[in-house]
Amino acid sequence: LDKYNTASNISLLRQHLGYGHVYDTAKLTQKVLLNTQYLTAMNPTAGSFIIDPRMQRLFATFAVGFPGAEALTTIYQTFLLGHLHNFHKDIEEAEMGKRVVQAALQLHRKVATTFRKTASNFHYEFNIRH
Repeated sequence: LDKYNTASNISLLRQHLGYGHVYDTAKLTQKVLLNTQYLTAMNPTAGSFIIDPRMQRLFATFAVGFPGAEALTTIYQTFLLGHLHNFHKDIEEAEMGKRVVQAALQLHRKVATTFRKTASNFHYEFNIRH
């Protein structure tokens, strides 16, 4: 934060979104940026939960929760079975795709319950020495 309690990168982004241009401080000229899109995301369990209201008003805000186990199974099976359809019939008949998806989701659940849910000092949780 600077002496006016603003972050320069956020101010630059807000200026571009609000006015359609930014200023080059070295050349003292206006830079017009065309055909740009911004997509942002926030981790609901870690980090800062405060958004500058002047910045947030420039975005459409959606809160989307993490899908449940059944929805994840359906999503991943749809993609994987679509790809496996191009392979040999033995793979489809053995329901290999469904087993792979179930194993992957079980592994994800195990990892999600094992690791800490905070971003603070995350590098201490997993490193080469473990």
